[in-house]
Amino acid sequence: DLSDQRLTYFYEGEQVGSFLISSGLAGTPTPVGTFYIQAKRPFVDYIGTNYSYLKTKWNLQFKPRYYIHGAFWHNNFGTPMSHGCVNVSYANMESLYAFTDLGTPVIIRR
Repeated sequence: DLSDQRLTYFYEGEQVGSFLISSGLAGTPTPVGTFYIQAKRPFVDYIGTNYSYLKTKWNLQFKPRYYIHGAFWHNNFGTPMSHGCVNVSYANMESLYAFTDLGTPVIIRR
């Protein structure tokens, strides 16, 4: 839920976890809609004109170039910070990564 900057996940209708995230900034928004996990990558290098986050852990691709992933470079969860991805603290991302299978639905709303 982008309005709350919160990711909540469920198994068979029961809540498994819920925590603050950092979604995309106004100029680089996180897409809204229903998606599915397309790939699980233990490490990804995120490199842009003003950032370089190498070997970022626990990456769940839900759309080409868009991931739910761990973020080690800030601790400002609850505030939009990203270039469109969903940033999650490493403390929360490891268990979400282990829980999630390919094809898991991802519903992103405002």
